[in-house]
Amino acid sequence: MTGRPRSTDVDRRLESAALMLFARGGLSAVSFDAVARQAGVSRTAIYRRWDTREALVAASLRAFRATAESGLEDWTDRTLDAILDIFVDRAAAALDDAFARNLLRHLVALGPDGEAITHTYLAEMIVPRREAFSAKIREAQARGQIEPTRDPDLMQDLLAGALIQRLLLWGDLATGTDPRDYVEAVLEAVGFPRRTGSRARE
Repeated sequence: MTGRPRSTDVDRRLESAALMLFARGGLSAVSFDAVARQAGVSRTAIYRRWDTREALVAASLRAFRATAESGLEDWTDRTLDAILDIFVDRAAAALDDAFARNLLRHLVALGPDGEAITHTYLAEMIVPRREAFSAKIREAQARGQIEPTRDPDLMQDLLAGALIQRLLLWGDLATGTDPRDYVEAVLEAVGFPRRTGSRARE
């Protein structure tokens, strides 16, 4: 005899509640009691799905990433220019998003207690995309669009480092540069080709 299927609506409510609490106060704010209250469900509903708050937060991050990238399932089939257009749009929006800043701040601040979350985030969400992006960079290098001596992993490290610094250290205090212009300028500085229609300043 099989049990009743899990409600996807309850799944979404729990994941949304956990993510909101995590962005607001980090891992310590994500207790099963708090998540249940925020989602308007019983604690039993959480225990049926996750054994630990770390597993719940990891699932919440996975769901958030999937929603944020909905419609980009064919990402690896797109041209480099199309990928960079998407990247500029998403990165510029994140730079103006207080929720995204808080989420990243608490994700970066995870200590030993959050190793399972960090591992899941990197292994399932960052590494696959990073590897695919590196492949696109190597294709562009073969076509002469990007300097062949540049290392794809280092390019991505420099790009991510600049954006994370902007998000974590400056946030609302960042002035003088439109977010899109900033992302475009970083891409060019890192070694990506200047694209037609780019608004990056000379």
